[in-house]
Amino acid sequence: MKPLEGVTVIELSSYFAVPGAGRMLASQGARVIKVEPPRGDIQRYFAMAFNVPCKPDENPLFDTINGGKEFVSLDLKDPADMEKLHKMIAQADVFLTNNRPKALAKNGLDYDSLKEKYPGLIMAQVTSYGRKGPRRNDPGQDTISFWVSSGFNADMMVETDNSYPVFGSNGAGDFITGLGLAYAVVCALYKKKETGLGDYVENSLYGMGLWCTSNYNIGCLPQYNWKMPRRRETCTPGSAPFRCKDGNWIMCAVVNIEAQWAGFANAIGKPEWAHHEIYGTTKGQSDFKVREYLMNECEGIFASKTSEEWDKIFTDLDLTHDIMAHYGDFAKNEQAFANEYAFEVSYPNGHKTTLIRPSMTSEKMGTPEFVRGPMTGEQTVEILGELGYSESEIDAMLADGGAYQIDKSQFNK
Repeated sequence: MKPLEGVTVIELSSYFAVPGAGRMLASQGARVIKVEPPRGDIQRYFAMAFNVPCKPDENPLFDTINGGKEFVSLDLKDPADMEKLHKMIAQADVFLTNNRPKALAKNGLDYDSLKEKYPGLIMAQVTSYGRKGPRRNDPGQDTISFWVSSGFNADMMVETDNSYPVFGSNGAGDFITGLGLAYAVVCALYKKKETGLGDYVENSLYGMGLWCTSNYNIGCLPQYNWKMPRRRETCTPGSAPFRCKDGNWIMCAVVNIEAQWAGFANAIGKPEWAHHEIYGTTKGQSDFKVREYLMNECEGIFASKTSEEWDKIFTDLDLTHDIMAHYGDFAKNEQAFANEYAFEVSYPNGHKTTLIRPSMTSEKMGTPEFVRGPMTGEQTVEILGELGYSESEIDAMLADGGAYQIDKSQFNK
């Protein structure tokens, strides 16, 4: 059972946020057709910065968020190709895009234009800063609009004499923004079943950045006086990372000091701290001088054992914790494979890698089979045929460059 089977989505996008939304909808059974230019989506070459292959028959980062889609290649600067896009949208349930509002309006792809022609269409858009206000037409990336503009990069660094802002994980803000957009699409589809009418749904990188950091953003309002960034010695000792004897770091999560501090204190060999009238209370640990003392003591305690030794101690006591992982460690983590978050892929050229899929599950649907991201315009001919173009018309389009479909035969040898 694929809950979105029968739903058709047209995707006009680049980079990660909207493609991520399309990937999630495709994983739930929607038919997602992505339109890209003849040269290919810029995202096909993004992975070069990570030293990851960007070949037509091996493109792991591209496949991660474009698996399960179909691709048609059109030159939308050509009015005839723009007409083809409109024909596709006319037959679709959802139009996904991250094109900027002024660019959409210029091409008649803004919601005010589309809703009159296609009243049942759901238009779903990711913007940088929202569709209103002075920055509504500003360009954006998650590294800026989600991480920098929300306050995360500046205030989540640990302040020292040589501090500099942290770097928000590239793509993470895109993915969570895309997830929010996919949720909005599903809600609109649900309502459409009742009314038959489409809708316009939108999510922004900046808005999602504020939502995801709302605890700190609200706490740092002037009337609440919470101060960021933090210094190492003013961190909460039960929820701070500590370096172990083997050089690895481990971190616990003592979020309820009254209920959890005693277990943490006993685990690290400090039973006298367990029910201490100051150390064992939220009020007591709100004093930065108390935190500084406890942090300094814990530095030495954690350095006395390896991360594996601490891991066993905390596991046996059922305390929330983990050894700090590094990017790439997931490929060796049994947990990732047991839940099918990670899976192995073999490419036509014989190369193998490990990819990651959206983690949402459904008992009735099961885990959807992975289908790689298509090569440039891989389904162009098939989709143009569905739009009513004859074989001779399609051949003429391919010949004059009005459409493009890659010759896959060279990759199947």
